[in-house]
Amino acid sequence: MKIKATTEDFIVKELIDLEIKDDGAYRIYLLEKRHWNTMDALLAIARQNKMPMARIGYGGRKDRHALTYQYISVPREYDLSFNMPKIKLTFIGFADDYVSPAILKGNYFELTLRKIPTAQKTSVAKRLNEVARCGFPNYFDDQRFGSVINPEEFLAERIIRKHYKGALKLYLTSIYPEDRGKEKERKRAIEKQWGDWQAILPLCRTAAEKDIVKILAKGESKYQLVKAINAIPKEELSMHFSAYQSFLWNQSLERILLQYITNPIKIKGRIMNYYFYETLEENTLNTLKQLNIPTVSYKIFGDPKAIDAVLEVLSERNLKPSDFNLTKIRKSFFKTFPRPAITIPKFLRTVPLDSSDILQSFAKDDIYPGYLKLKIRFILPPGSFATMLVKSLES
Repeated sequence: MKIKATTEDFIVKELIDLEIKDDGAYRIYLLEKRHWNTMDALLAIARQNKMPMARIGYGGRKDRHALTYQYISVPREYDLSFNMPKIKLTFIGFADDYVSPAILKGNYFELTLRKIPTAQKTSVAKRLNEVARCGFPNYFDDQRFGSVINPEEFLAERIIRKHYKGALKLYLTSIYPEDRGKEKERKRAIEKQWGDWQAILPLCRTAAEKDIVKILAKGESKYQLVKAINAIPKEELSMHFSAYQSFLWNQSLERILLQYITNPIKIKGRIMNYYFYETLEENTLNTLKQLNIPTVSYKIFGDPKAIDAVLEVLSERNLKPSDFNLTKIRKSFFKTFPRPAITIPKFLRTVPLDSSDILQSFAKDDIYPGYLKLKIRFILPPGSFATMLVKSLES
């Protein structure tokens, strides 16, 4: 099964709880984008309007390989104008509050599933019905982990372990999937000359990279290394912390799921395996629907079973919650929040909506000859990944 064969195959529209008015403290814009991730798009908007990116409010990060619609806000004194390919910014009005994760109600998805073998038509229809009833494990998907391909190479874990120099090396040399050839060469050159800060300085591209290398050039004491870590922009450091939290959360969910489900189906991910179920007994379904697992921080609250799973995962990595109290790191921190163990999609159905039989909604795939395609639409709560729903259909 294929998704994202075209940009229009994966459509995401943000749903928010915010009253739009004729006047207010904030200007609200609809951001429509293709082939851009959210952070790069916001950075481009901030640069063109000569404003701090920190003044832009947004609710969530959206996939670059999709057609996405999301809302952003700026204080009313900023009247945004923007012109760049594959990004459209539309002013929709004012509001008394700014856009943040707190106002998100969820995300609407419209997906076209492609390259479905004709022989799997019935099984995909069956899985759609099972997912509609039992949902799917609410894992963070691979894209949450950025460039990490080795679970031992999380920048955040190196900071937690006070391996500051190793964390900085990852920051300056990690190669991302979207990096072009010249960018890859630049990062490889930095890695090759690691420790020769005068040689590395001309290779630095951003102000933060230059600041870090200049700090290290003055010495590599613990004080200097911590100072260099604090030179990483807040938004980037927060993303690294979130990626590591997500990985640990996924491992905690895996532990819990394997206690409840029989015959788990394993699907290989980039840095970990994901375990799915086909269906659930009513009692198990009700238990998992009510279960929230906390993300890791130095203080963890919640269901004792969930906390036990989190502590077991940390113990395996020779860590404990108190390690996450980073008193020397000023720009970002680990914050615990509860995340549902499973997600039940709302209004999961095929398109067209008047089709009473899923089997009748399959069509010939116009991109992959000899295969079928199927269009589905549904709503997920904030933070849940539609790609995980697709993985559950393949399980």
